Amino acid sequence: MKRAALCTVLMLAALPALAADPSTVIYLRQADALDLDPWQANDLYSNEVAANIFEGLVRFRKNDTAIEPCLATSWEIGDNGRSWRFSLRRGVRFHDGTPFDARAVVHSFQNRMAGRQPANQRMASLFAVIAGVRALAPELVEIRLQHPYAPFLTALADSAGFIQSPAPRAGDFVPVGTGPFRFVSWTRGRSLILVRHPGYWGGRPGVQRIVFKVMADPLGRVLQIRNGSADMAIIQSGKEYEELSRRSGISILSHPSVDTHYLGFNTRRPPFDRLEARLALRLVIPKGNLIKKIFQNLAQPAFTPLPPAIFPAQGPAPAGAPDLAAARSLLKAAGLADGFACSLYYPDGQQGVEELADLLAVMARQVRISVRKVKLPFSELVKAVDRGDHDLLMMGWSAGPDPDFFLSPLFTFEPGNRNRFFYENPELTRLLQQGRTTLDAPQRERIYRRALELLERDAPWIPLFHLIDNLATRSGVRGLSFTPLGHVIFRDITKESTP
Repeated sequence: MKRAALCTVLMLAALPALAADPSTVIYLRQADALDLDPWQANDLYSNEVAANIFEGLVRFRKNDTAIEPCLATSWEIGDNGRSWRFSLRRGVRFHDGTPFDARAVVHSFQNRMAGRQPANQRMASLFAVIAGVRALAPELVEIRLQHPYAPFLTALADSAGFIQSPAPRAGDFVPVGTGPFRFVSWTRGRSLILVRHPGYWGGRPGVQRIVFKVMADPLGRVLQIRNGSADMAIIQSGKEYEELSRRSGISILSHPSVDTHYLGFNTRRPPFDRLEARLALRLVIPKGNLIKKIFQNLAQPAFTPLPPAIFPAQGPAPAGAPDLAAARSLLKAAGLADGFACSLYYPDGQQGVEELADLLAVMARQVRISVRKVKLPFSELVKAVDRGDHDLLMMGWSAGPDPDFFLSPLFTFEPGNRNRFFYENPELTRLLQQGRTTLDAPQRERIYRRALELLERDAPWIPLFHLIDNLATRSGVRGLSFTPLGHVIFRDITKESTP
């Protein structure tokens, strides 16, 4: 252990020189990982690392929401969607040398099912629907479900479905998967290092080493990318985008995020228990111009609840100009012509959100709505809005690329859900349950179209924007890709030597 710690210290000291090394990629990130166990971690920074160490039976196609084979080469569906048989890839080994086979799959799934994960654990719904897992042969495994589950493959591609080595271990958790890179060291708050897995079944990765370096200071990230001390960084602000996009030797990779940031109403508290009050506020927001002004190239206006990558069938809705006269008429009909005061809760430290809250408050005053802004650290915000302390809430939601993962947790009261609107519509609940178990794609599309119509009519929230992931890289770095969850994948990366 002392030797490993010494090696890590020496490597950190040598990072500027390593940036010029074509075998090493230095990735600057705003924050550190929290937990490298993909069955436990819920944050992006942890799961991004895990997505380069571990793999599942299936995975997302590069820069797409489509599913493709990974540790399983094919699958068959039987018993009306209750039985799934996966043929496994032969000759694969975990980083510790343990063979990957059906027993390893059974071990991983049974551990998750036996762990009695809390209801709010990542993809808890996946393991709640699994009735059993069994090995039929060394390269054949069957997963039986309690009932048909339409987003099953999408759920398996999530980090919660990653397969871990079944080899017994004592002490602290060590991430051991089958992915293109294996874990080497972690100096918390500073850097985390992965190295190439030489026996990777998908072919030899193009670089030897990935260094995930923590750099919270945005100016520091920009300077290190500009001077070549680092190879890549996620762009966090319009200022960073403007500075880096016009620099020679730097490329910008853009990819739409699968998320929706919204203004939500507490429908249990007056005045937003009245539909007229919710619709009136919706009429005063010039969404298109507002989002472009604040976020520039970092987001696109959200005119419908679901990100287009998940449900393009919903079609783009026009932004519409603010209609203050119509808003005032609605408030008058609700007996609120003299206006009212309300609270807006939002998270501290998220780019653009405070500016958006300020502008929303200014716009609301045009129809005599006085907004008191309450900014809280995210952990405190979650507790406050779960209690229902808010009148208005500004927050974001990201999940796997399926309508069920987006809508059911937000708009139903199933255990572990995050219905901070306190909104319930029996017809919507029935539709979402039906959509989860319907395997026919056209019928499922009709179900979600109707669900979106109900949300548009009842207005428990106002979708505001979808983020766009922008990654700045030195021009010699190629082959990177994004998952729909915003994770950068390195398996196909190459890096050219720099002068």
